[in-house]
Amino acid sequence: MKLYKTTITPNSNFATSLKGDTLFGQMCWAVFYLFGKNRLDTLLANYKSEPFLIVSDGFAPNYLPKPYLPSSLLGEDSDLKKENRKKIWLRLEELQNGEFHKAIEDEKAFNSDTKTMIIHNSINYQTSTTGGDGFDPYGIEERSLTPKDIYFLVSDAFSLDMLIKSFEFLSLQGYGKKSSTGKGRFSFSAFEPLEFKKKESTSFMTLSAFTPYGLNAKAYYEPFTRFGKHGADLANKNPFKKPLLLADKSAVVVFEEKQVLQYIGSAIEGHSTHSGTVHQGYSIVVPIKELR
Repeated sequence: MKLYKTTITPNSNFATSLKGDTLFGQMCWAVFYLFGKNRLDTLLANYKSEPFLIVSDGFAPNYLPKPYLPSSLLGEDSDLKKENRKKIWLRLEELQNGEFHKAIEDEKAFNSDTKTMIIHNSINYQTSTTGGDGFDPYGIEERSLTPKDIYFLVSDAFSLDMLIKSFEFLSLQGYGKKSSTGKGRFSFSAFEPLEFKKKESTSFMTLSAFTPYGLNAKAYYEPFTRFGKHGADLANKNPFKKPLLLADKSAVVVFEEKQVLQYIGSAIEGHSTHSGTVHQGYSIVVPIKELR
């Protein structure tokens, strides 16, 4: 499989955080609308054994997240927990060389995202009122994002041309919630082919949430619960999916023997009432310095 990286520049606020599994789902809808249902069905036919596309979360440009490891394995001073929590970004070379103590804060990585709670008022369209008391407010969190790197691992079945066209479609339609009101718009740079200098290792870090189910290895991770919803055409029926418990990005997986891996995890099915629905339970991995 081939690895690519692009940098997105947001052109509007986002109402959904940049998560790889959500990006994958929206890329599937882009394929559906651009190339047709048959093409998408063909790509998904072997998804359980041969994924055609795996998408990462969004990261500060030219940086990757610090591994989710105990301070003792990161080489940090355990007495400086507050300071250590702010140091979250590493260069690829530092990550692969095990120089975790060189992690830096958002400010030094020019990653200055902000969150704002936007208050709306619910409307009862049967009575044309805003609730029984005339006021029924709710809040939606919006994010103003700085540019972000996103990584794509693609098989030969999914060409670079299809990748670019699908991602361009997504950039114009908008990512995540409230895209119909202009949220989630962005532009993006050329797709850059990428190879990790270090390829073989016993230890790997993930770039998105994945399912560790059945993994024959030691793993360090923070749990992440995905409360998924269908988008596009399926949102008009039953939009809700069953919750999924995943291992979040920055998880570290340690094998007994050295491996050459591009991704780990598996496809997830059976979490929706709609047949044929799949969830990206895979994650791109970065080989890092061996942990003992």
